[in-house]
Amino acid sequence: MYDIKTNIIKVYGKNIDSFFQNIITNDITRLGYDNSIYTAILSPQGKYLYDFIMIKNDQYILLETNENKVSGLIEEIKRYDLRSDINLSVEKNLVTKVVIKEELQENLFQKIKGKKLLREKNYTLFNDPRSEDFLYRFWINKEARILSKFKFSGEEKIEEKRIKLKIPNSNKDLTYNKSFILNYNFENINALSFNKGCYIGQENTARQKFRGTQKYSLKSIKIISGTMPDLNEDIFYKKMKIGTMKSKSNDIGLCLIRKDATKNNDEFLKADNNRILKIL
Repeated sequence: MYDIKTNIIKVYGKNIDSFFQNIITNDITRLGYDNSIYTAILSPQGKYLYDFIMIKNDQYILLETNENKVSGLIEEIKRYDLRSDINLSVEKNLVTKVVIKEELQENLFQKIKGKKLLREKNYTLFNDPRSEDFLYRFWINKEARILSKFKFSGEEKIEEKRIKLKIPNSNKDLTYNKSFILNYNFENINALSFNKGCYIGQENTARQKFRGTQKYSLKSIKIISGTMPDLNEDIFYKKMKIGTMKSKSNDIGLCLIRKDATKNNDEFLKADNNRILKIL
């Protein structure tokens, strides 16, 4: 069973919708009681700080984020809560598990069919908001001892599908306060709104989008010849940097590639050290 290293934060208080609208990259009005959204918080310079999934309940919002980012995210949210209207706590009784879409148990598929989110007594089941074709996520009350009722997907299948869909793993692929999310396909995994108005880091993000200053884009690649590059290894062609390797699984991976290196939409990317990468 793939161990998803995330935690869930409960956020409640006055005007939490409008509070989040001013700091997250997505549009909070897209979040209803019957769906989830994916979003990020950026620095004022538009650099990646945190990303998380949001679900709305009657009196509060739940955020799922990487386990190692929980305390930092809580502190970041508190920074913008100037009136101390927002309260945050970690939901220690909830655990996250996942299954790729095609492996969801038939009885659960019939329950959630036609919906994006299903609330049951001891668990919530919902479509991962980054792609309709990726995962179903379970938020399960571990105190209810019902984990054995479900079947979950293994890491290898999840990683292979994530890479093919060009969905970055923010723990591996992005660098805190350094990465620009447009380089990492965030626009195409439902994390951004360019119509909602201002948020922290909006100006730089919009400039990259509309002025075309984005130099790199995330591609799914397969190694055809040579050795697979290591995580964060720079890739060169004729001693000129053309990309940086990101997360991988077996012979496929994600690679941050210079846009001018693929300006002719080449299917294959040649690199030094006799490497040939196929762009999937």
